[in-house]
Amino acid sequence: MVALFVVATIIVFLSIDYFVQRAAKRKAALAPAARVSTKPRFIIPKGYFFGRGHTWVELLPDGLTRVGLDDFVQKILGPVSGVELIPANTVVQKGDKLFTLRQGGKEVSFRAPISGRVVAINDDLAHSPGVVRQEPYKGGWVLMIEPTNLAADIKQLSIGNEAALWLKEEIKRFRNFITAQTEALASSGATAPAGVTLMDGGTPVNDVMEHSSQEIWRRFETDFLGSGNGK
Repeated sequence: MVALFVVATIIVFLSIDYFVQRAAKRKAALAPAARVSTKPRFIIPKGYFFGRGHTWVELLPDGLTRVGLDDFVQKILGPVSGVELIPANTVVQKGDKLFTLRQGGKEVSFRAPISGRVVAINDDLAHSPGVVRQEPYKGGWVLMIEPTNLAADIKQLSIGNEAALWLKEEIKRFRNFITAQTEALASSGATAPAGVTLMDGGTPVNDVMEHSSQEIWRRFETDFLGSGNGK
């Protein structure tokens, strides 16, 4: 009698489990597919300091620093055809011109986020400039600087959550910038290039500056990369 009771109990539990799983599968089948976001994501690695001119600084154990451009800039500018670097052993002050990116006949220059002496340049960029896009925070570093006033300069840089909040505001500012450039072209009777468009939910599309004119690149450099933002 006890054995029959145990068997009956097992059958009941198995039946309940069967119907529960069946209902769950049916619910999953009827549910809408999950939406996959197509917005680009801008990377802010831990431990990196960010300057207002969209350069980053990595502190190395030997007291030197490595400098490059951030993920935001490399994504919106598009493919890079060349990188021009200042020579090693050059002494720079914070805000001085440090390196230039080229895309065909267009170019933008980046400013030094800290003061110091350039002790090394990334020779790989001469024959593989695209590495600044593929690995902006690793193999795409641009120069190494021996800092001369790091304690003061580092206070003007952002890290972690502060850098993320700043970048969020930069995205909004860039959205307004591109909108203004597009409207200016329209008012002059010109047609905006295909690349000068925004936006999926307010986030700039990759390579949005690729088809922009040199004049727009110049304005972008002034507004986002110039000495006023670099310091």
